Amino acid sequence: MITRNTNIKKNCFIISRYNEDLRWLKKLKDQKVIIYNKGTELNENKSFQYINIKNVGRESHTWLYHIVKNYNCLDDVNIFLQGRIDDLGCMAFEDPLEYLKTIDKYGFSVRRFGLLGPSHWSYNIGIEKDIRYKDDWEKGKISKSDLGFRNFAKEFFPDIPLFAATSYGGCFGVKKELIKRHNLIFYLKLLKILESHKNPIEGHYMERLWCYMFTKNRPFWRSIKDVFLTKYERILLKK
Repeated sequence: MITRNTNIKKNCFIISRYNEDLRWLKKLKDQKVIIYNKGTELNENKSFQYINIKNVGRESHTWLYHIVKNYNCLDDVNIFLQGRIDDLGCMAFEDPLEYLKTIDKYGFSVRRFGLLGPSHWSYNIGIEKDIRYKDDWEKGKISKSDLGFRNFAKEFFPDIPLFAATSYGGCFGVKKELIKRHNLIFYLKLLKILESHKNPIEGHYMERLWCYMFTKNRPFWRSIKDVFLTKYERILLKK
């Protein structure tokens, strides 16, 4: 009698693409990969599952879209990655398979945690001063929020503390059981907000909230350590 090993974990890499070159995905040729395309048609050989969706909501919309569409058939481990990860520095693993190697401790894996504190809860999270987004903000290409970052977070997570572990870059791995701690209605409510604009400020809010959404602040002490490590590395780069 042949028995099947039902304990084998099923993994899925979910990619949010606009116009990025995805040849780096060749290293995942033996993995399940789903590409959500929001831009031009792919020129590369479409060896992975390929789904065209609207270009709205930044990568946060893509993650929510995937969760909603697959809520009842999610893979055991889901790794959410942007179409380009080599420009995120210490905020993304160079080798995407590293997310699988570090997933077990918290059920949520990132290369580097961050920390939200009193200075990080500003209404617009400082986008109006950030050189990367200042021009788009002034031209109205980023939508405004009626709630502001702190109130938005409290709306969905009433118990979120003033100091909370976070992550940046929108790239992370998460186990299915952590995703399913929230019901489908919860994700549908968020998805509706994110699909309302091409570049909603709530997409930037979500980048900072994924960690707390899934971990309830379990990596808090690790996040403090990582903050000091990031600061130290940046000091060395300036030398």
